[in-house]
Amino acid sequence: MKNTLKWVGILIFGIILLPLLAALFIYKKAVGKRDYDPEVLDNLEEAAQDYVKKKAPLSDVDSRYKYMRLAEKAIPAAKQIEIGDTEDKKIDGPAGKIPLRIYTPKEEGPYDIIIYFHGGGFITGGLQTHDTIARKLVQKTGARVVSVDYRLAPENPFPAAIEDAYATLLWAASHRTSLRNKNDQLIVAGDSTGANIAAVVAQLAKAKGQPEISKQILLYPATDIFSRDASVLYPSMDEFSEGYVLTKESLDKYFKLYLRNATDRKYDPLVAPIRSKDLSDLPKTFLVTAEYDPLRDQGEAYAEKLKNAGVPVFAKRFDKVPHDFMNTETAAAEETYNLIQEFLDEK
Repeated sequence: MKNTLKWVGILIFGIILLPLLAALFIYKKAVGKRDYDPEVLDNLEEAAQDYVKKKAPLSDVDSRYKYMRLAEKAIPAAKQIEIGDTEDKKIDGPAGKIPLRIYTPKEEGPYDIIIYFHGGGFITGGLQTHDTIARKLVQKTGARVVSVDYRLAPENPFPAAIEDAYATLLWAASHRTSLRNKNDQLIVAGDSTGANIAAVVAQLAKAKGQPEISKQILLYPATDIFSRDASVLYPSMDEFSEGYVLTKESLDKYFKLYLRNATDRKYDPLVAPIRSKDLSDLPKTFLVTAEYDPLRDQGEAYAEKLKNAGVPVFAKRFDKVPHDFMNTETAAAEETYNLIQEFLDEK
């Protein structure tokens, strides 16, 4: 009898308790340690303070699951952003299928077509993590947004993301009729490292002569790489090295994973678009930066270099917000969406 009870106990433990303990471990791993500095929060808008508290574990880039778990908390709110329709599809890419999500406004077309590349340090992120930004872009601008789930490092290091991004541009250009493109011109956009990809493919399209891109929207972009001279060129890299969501340490990890097999190309314009020797004739540019962001100075340096090359540029720094502020309910995020609408309406 005792042996029977013993085995029943072991069975119950194995079937019920072990999975619960495993789930608890995974949850704690996903939530992560809150490593923000409470003193820095006083510099931020109230909505941005709450965001920093929730997103501080982004500095740990070793767990993609952790990032996804945190980002997906925003998904229910994203679904409340009313638009016309969404469609998930896959297109042919250089190494297999590329997943896309096409967001359509409630209004009838034709539409501006925005090809959107999500941020996440080249190693995290996807269609779900940036669902809110895509929906708000559609709702605010009336454009149709094509969000791209490009290949991620370290499994697929540089240039995989760029190859997928450019392949998506070519697909969109060949499907202008079915996409109901307003003026047969495409717009590229992205945030953070997604803005890096947008800037790179804009240069690539110019070099190859196709497709035609009319405008680029760059939200707190990474335009150069993390390197020993980064702090000299861009003081914000050290000034906001930790405590504001994105950290100097995480940037170092991102680029090392992204360039795993191509460290000799770290200053290639396909990696660091600011390193291009010729920025003339690039698309009209919308570029915003955040005051408390290690990437702030290199984004603003890129805006200045574009202006010097004769490219029409709208550039604005938003105060009292950190990197990734477009995922917050701050006044800065709301104003940015309104400014993007005005930018798209300009001839």
